[in-house]
Amino acid sequence: MIHIKSFAKINLSLDVGSVMENGMHPVDMIMQQTTLHDDVIVDVKDSRDFSIVLKTDSDKIPHDSGNIAVRAANRMIDEYKNRKPEEAEKDTKKEIRIFIEKHIPVAAGLAGGSGNAAAVIHALNVLWDLDLSLAELCEIGKSLGSDVPFCVMGQAKENPTLPRKVREDRLAVSCARARGTGTELEPVPALRAYLLIAKPDIEVSTAEVYRGIDNCVIEKRPDNDRLERIMTTGKMELMKEEMINVLECYTLAAYPEVSALKETLKEKLTDAVHILMSGSGPSIFAVFDDEGSAIEGFKLIKNLACEVHLCKAM
Repeated sequence: MIHIKSFAKINLSLDVGSVMENGMHPVDMIMQQTTLHDDVIVDVKDSRDFSIVLKTDSDKIPHDSGNIAVRAANRMIDEYKNRKPEEAEKDTKKEIRIFIEKHIPVAAGLAGGSGNAAAVIHALNVLWDLDLSLAELCEIGKSLGSDVPFCVMGQAKENPTLPRKVREDRLAVSCARARGTGTELEPVPALRAYLLIAKPDIEVSTAEVYRGIDNCVIEKRPDNDRLERIMTTGKMELMKEEMINVLECYTLAAYPEVSALKETLKEKLTDAVHILMSGSGPSIFAVFDDEGSAIEGFKLIKNLACEVHLCKAM
């Protein structure tokens, strides 16, 4: 049995290019891991055939193949069969049991599901002694979703139960710049800040937002080269000039509740360094340079009609 912390991410910046022939959009963004996390526990039990049992304390996520964590387990079964065919044939430890304790809001633009998938990848690499490198684990993640490789990297850095060679890899980082379809990743110095993450009680379709952004006029885009340089200095007042999410152009217009939440946070959280939407939404996060301001901010907004979490950038 192994316990993996599955961390939420925020987008410090997000730029999107024109749709490609494959129907996807190229992105250029900087992603940051946070201390807000789900708890994923994975075990393998004796069974004649491979099977997967997923349980969770949440009624908001599927318990079957509709859950990306189950798809991750199936992908790791294939990996086990390919890399250790004789052991996979003989070994009785074939029933995979997954329990997910949810704390990250669902369908929130925080990569909660992607993180759960990454946790299953890490767990089965350990439990089946596959000895895969972090780069190999990221490659497996790419086959599941754009955010999964980043979650694999961040979990490697912050979960001491994982193998040393994974934890000490250069890709074991909590902040990275993502290009292409979001899976071309390079480490970036991590943000050091306190965060408030607020999610209104609605869901936003990522596919809808990416379709809609093609018809939006984007007046300002992040200069991610500059943001990456500034992040080496830790100067948040300069960082916020490039902390831009172009997907806000669509989501804030199409979903008035998200726009209203962002304006409310701006009004109430006057000590925040910056306030921005994460991913395609609907979550909005506020950045603070000290814990006291973040705690006071939490008190101001905790009773709003939304889910609020106080956490840190890692």
